[in-house]
Amino acid sequence: MKKALKIIATISIVLFGILWITSKFNFLTEYNSIDIRNLFVIIYLLTSLKYFQIEVKDKNAEIQNLKLKLEKAKNSTS
Repeated sequence: MKKALKIIATISIVLFGILWITSKFNFLTEYNSIDIRNLFVIIYLLTSLKYFQIEVKDKNAEIQNLKLKLEKAKNSTS
C-alpha cells in the first residue's frame, strides 16, 4: 500500500511537470489544460498525505514496541 501510494504520487508530480513544460512551449495544447494539471497536483497531495499518515503510524508502532522492550529490559535487570 505504501509503495503504491509513493509510486502514484511520483507519477502524478512527474506528469504535472511534463504538462507544465509543454504548456510553456505550446506543445500538445489540445491535451494540456490547467484543470488536468490541477488534478495531478491534487492526486499528488492526497497520496502523499496518506503515505505520510501510514508512515507515522508505522513509526509510532515501532516506538511503542521499542519502549516495551526497554521496560522489559529494565524490569529484568532490577
